[in-house]
Amino acid sequence: MDTKVEQNGGSIPMEPKRDFKSGQDEGKTSEASKVPVAILGSGDYSRSLAGRLVRSGFAVVVGSRDPDRNRRLFPQGAEVTTRQAALSGARLVFVAVHRENYPDLQQDRDALAGKILIDVSNNTKLKKDGESNAEYLARLLPGSTVVKGFNVVSAWSLESGLFGGSKEVFISSDDAEARRTVMQLAQDMRFAAVDYGSLRAAREIEAMPLRLLPSWHLALKMVLCVLTFYVLWNVYRGVVFYAVKSGDNYAAHIPIHQVNRALGDTAITTLCLVYTPGVLASFAQLYNGTKYKRFPNWLDKWMRARKQLGLLCLFIASIHACLSVLEWSPAYGYDRLFEKTTVNANGDVVYGMMRWSGETFLLFGTLALFLMAVLGVASIPSVGSSMNWREFNFVQSKLGWTVFLFAVTHCSVYVAEMFIESYLFTSYTPPAFYIDLTLCAVLLLLKIVTLLPCVSSRVDRIRRGWERKAPKAGKTNAAYSKEDPEMTSYL
Repeated sequence: MDTKVEQNGGSIPMEPKRDFKSGQDEGKTSEASKVPVAILGSGDYSRSLAGRLVRSGFAVVVGSRDPDRNRRLFPQGAEVTTRQAALSGARLVFVAVHRENYPDLQQDRDALAGKILIDVSNNTKLKKDGESNAEYLARLLPGSTVVKGFNVVSAWSLESGLFGGSKEVFISSDDAEARRTVMQLAQDMRFAAVDYGSLRAAREIEAMPLRLLPSWHLALKMVLCVLTFYVLWNVYRGVVFYAVKSGDNYAAHIPIHQVNRALGDTAITTLCLVYTPGVLASFAQLYNGTKYKRFPNWLDKWMRARKQLGLLCLFIASIHACLSVLEWSPAYGYDRLFEKTTVNANGDVVYGMMRWSGETFLLFGTLALFLMAVLGVASIPSVGSSMNWREFNFVQSKLGWTVFLFAVTHCSVYVAEMFIESYLFTSYTPPAFYIDLTLCAVLLLLKIVTLLPCVSSRVDRIRRGWERKAPKAGKTNAAYSKEDPEMTSYL
């Protein structure tokens, strides 16, 4: 359930890692720490920023339009004065004002000339094109060096010190020396500075705080579609059909019983969606005869969504388990899992214990859920980074397929004794578990094919670089050079 590649289930490209500039050794005083820092603006972010700078040992001067009124709002150690006075002795200047107020800075053009301006602003909505706030500021003040940074750090993160919030600060500027200076400043403030390149990259940096779960969009859409389908399917079979046919009203059982069935169906189908793309990737490599040809766009996106699909599966399975406990009663369709309830000669009611099918059903369901929780914990970046490749591959691939087998067994045991009962088709539709188990059977069959020695050995050779039709020296292989709009990333 992580974005790392899966050796036996296809591989996907990792998100590019950007280099973190390491901080200086403890005990050394950095050059940036000796430079006074000015802040233009007196809003909430300015106050939080001033407090963090003061705690980091910087001399802070805040430039405000009304210093007398705002002085009491800033932490002790931060001097609040006019903008002109604040700019007189500072080389580093935080511009903590909104974009619409940038033109007002032109009256201080001379005082800002030659200084490094750190733009911390954000837009109110995503822009697909056009210049960033930092580029706009650089155009207004050509005599200053503009650096984009700190906009992804919230005021709360600045206030909370080392506890909570993001620690990454993305820095971009056209001036490499200014970029290094601001990165050192960020490290002195105990942030992880990331060199993001030229000022044009500020467009991407400013879009970061405005995106809502960008890596979850596809997974959420897939799971919501599956859940909606199963809810409608079960409600039709268990409520609508009987209401139309005989007038019986079972609508009262929709909130728990029918929804719980749909959640169980969704959980195991989502688990299929986690491991299907890896198997398809193996067949794609066999078909192409090389690992260097790009995956189709749809498969590439699907593989990148596996971690999110796995976590959503864990979430849905947990809810399914809780709701199952609430409705655990023979009256809710679990009667075939229990022995018959009898009355002895004394008139006492003797409740039957669970049969083998009931205990096996619960055993494999519990094992699947808890092992899935282990996969979820292993997908946490701090946990995954502590594993070597063999450990990670074992957890996410071997243990993952074990979870899948346990989940299939859990479902199969539950429906084994009624799989071919005629009453299941009275609503002219098959029960939902037919769909679940059919998908699982197809996936298992494909996986078994990839595990055959004659197939797995070929896949392993391809992933080590072997090619069925390697391009001859001096000739260009069209499979490598042709641009294909349906292909987006290398294997």
